[in-house]
This record gives sequence, structure tokens and C-alpha cells, in this order.
Amino acid sequence: MLKQFALLSSLVIALPAAAQLAPGLRMPPDIGAAYGRLGKAIMARDADGVRAVWADDFIVNSPDNRVLRREEVIAVMAQDFLEYRDFHKHIAFVGEKPEVTVVMGYDTMVPVKGPGAGKQVMRPFTDIWAKRPEGWRLIARQATIAEAR
Repeated sequence: MLKQFALLSSLVIALPAAAQLAPGLRMPPDIGAAYGRLGKAIMARDADGVRAVWADDFIVNSPDNRVLRREEVIAVMAQDFLEYRDFHKHIAFVGEKPEVTVVMGYDTMVPVKGPGAGKQVMRPFTDIWAKRPEGWRLIARQATIAEAR
């Protein structure tokens, strides 16, 4: 159960109003909108909404060092482990290529349940987006909880 929570805590990747871009960075509008849709879908436990943003071949390197595929993550998401206070996304790098965009930074949040509950958690992340015929899709993510205060 705790491993499942740790996995899901690595996946909350909404681009909330509180997102902060490092000076001089620009978020591609299509990817920014996809982050927003994804965050809403995850918080609503809307599997179809998540599938619309995550590529069919989406993979994540979870905090427990397991590589999971899209449907494995969606199955765990349905178990209601995501609840946070004070979520903020800090974006330090956006690297755009014609077919791939890499977004790097860190998230801070206070988990309500599971490891780190009640403490502020810092989680560095790397997201890899690919341009597909149906639009930009998240194809890979790595996120690890680095610090809890």
C-alpha cells in the first residue's frame, strides 16, 4: 500500500496556477494545456482523461525503482491515494525540439496520506513529451521524493 502511494505521489503533474517558470522560460501552450487537463483528470480519478494525455506506451520510473506502464498506474490511481495540500510546480528547464519536449524541475506539496503525510515534500521530476498524430502526449516520467520537511 505504501509503495502504491509513493508511486502515485510521483505522478501528480498538473500545471496549476501556482506553477512557477524560471526566468526566461516559456512553456509551449499545447503542453501547458495538457498538464492542466492531466492534473484535473488525476485529481478526479478520470482514467479516460489520463489516457487522453498519457501516450499508450507511457512509462514511469517510480520512487520504489519499478518501471510501470500506463495501465498499471491507472489501476493504482483508482485506489484514491492522491490528496495534497499546497501543491506547487517549479519548472527549471523546458527543452523544445520539433517532435520531443523535455520539462524538468521540482514539485513541492504536503501529502495528506501515506509517506510524508503532513510534511512538505520536494520531488524533482523529468517529463518527456512526444508529438504524436493526436497531439502532444506524455511518454515518460521520472520523479523521486528527494526531501520531506
